[in-house]
Amino acid sequence: MRNMSKKTWKLRVWSHMTEMQKLDILLKHAKVPHTYGRRWPEMDRPDCQEYLPGGRHDGGEQIIAYDAAGNRIWDGIWGWGSYGFEQGLIEVMGTKALGHDDVVGWLTARQVTKMWRCRNAAQNR
Repeated sequence: MRNMSKKTWKLRVWSHMTEMQKLDILLKHAKVPHTYGRRWPEMDRPDCQEYLPGGRHDGGEQIIAYDAAGNRIWDGIWGWGSYGFEQGLIEVMGTKALGHDDVVGWLTARQVTKMWRCRNAAQNR
């Protein structure tokens, strides 16, 4: 199978991904060390159907970004109780990404990476 063009890949793959999957890919391309996984993996049990993926109280997914020393610098979540959960959007927390100790929600993956890059560039000046 031949390689897809960027336009074809965007139409077939990118447009069908969740914002968390997109953020994972964008962070990989930017070479930002991070982990991506379930937000509350201990809740993913067959006896708790409402907490399983697609359930009413789905814990969702979490991406944690680290600095070069391995310290947690910011995280993005999507799941029950987060700002933007119903719309499939991301909530971000962390002083290094936002500039303040609070959360910002209803963000797309591109908005999160743009915030991170702008904040990073300002610190490196």
